[in-house]
Amino acid sequence: MQRRQSRRAQPGLPLGLYAGLAAILLATSACQSIQLPPRNLVSTDGGYATLLRGPSSHLKISTVSMLPGPESSEFPNRSIECGWSSVATRVLWADRALSAMQASRLCEAAARSAGLPLQANGQERTPMRYQLTIVSDGGGIWRQLPGPEPPGQMVSFWFPSGPDTDSLRRRVIATTAHEFQHIATALAGQHRRGGQREPDAYLAGACAQLMIEGAVARADLPGGHDPRADPFLPSAARRSAHAGSTTGGALLQFFGDADTLHINEGGRHLMRHCHETIGFPLQQ
Repeated sequence: MQRRQSRRAQPGLPLGLYAGLAAILLATSACQSIQLPPRNLVSTDGGYATLLRGPSSHLKISTVSMLPGPESSEFPNRSIECGWSSVATRVLWADRALSAMQASRLCEAAARSAGLPLQANGQERTPMRYQLTIVSDGGGIWRQLPGPEPPGQMVSFWFPSGPDTDSLRRRVIATTAHEFQHIATALAGQHRRGGQREPDAYLAGACAQLMIEGAVARADLPGGHDPRADPFLPSAARRSAHAGSTTGGALLQFFGDADTLHINEGGRHLMRHCHETIGFPLQQ
């Protein structure tokens, strides 16, 4: 794990456009390299990336988490462990960031959102260790370097805390499912540069929310890409940004006039779409 100090924004950049896209830049998980924006331009939700190297039988996984704000110095002194399928999950946090009940619910949601893409891609027996750290005193850049080869590879991300723990849990579910969709398809030996990789990962994030929370809201769909910012983004980030915007727009057809889609109502049609498109199970 490494952390770097933030840099000043480049003169002339359209800050309002770029700030909203920093998380998208870091979500280009299928890329072979990671280009980081200045940390002070990352959105408040943070930015995340997974770098995958090597063949599926010897896959090397590394991650980057990037959070805005003053440099974090806290030491997490609380933890909880849980599991789902082959995913052993651990949540770390500092006093007052979460209650024990909130942490337990977050752990179970994270484990399940990691396990769903693995199950959908026939990797449910692949042991994985997933660690989440909730940061409550600022930001930074955290890197998880490749660990030992399977079994039991580690995947780690750092998330910003906030007063709304339900919103935090939904963000964790969507990000986890997105990143593990990339990991699961790589473990399954699928091509990592296919044009459908990013749309499928964004879809996994929405599908996981629907399955785990029982509902998904319009406000939590991917999107918000402004093409005027394209000149300031590398090609991989532009592809990811467009994929998120396109996927979010396509998912709106399932909502009709509703702001929230519930799994036992109109969400059944989206759940079938998740099953037919990326193999998520119809029922859990």
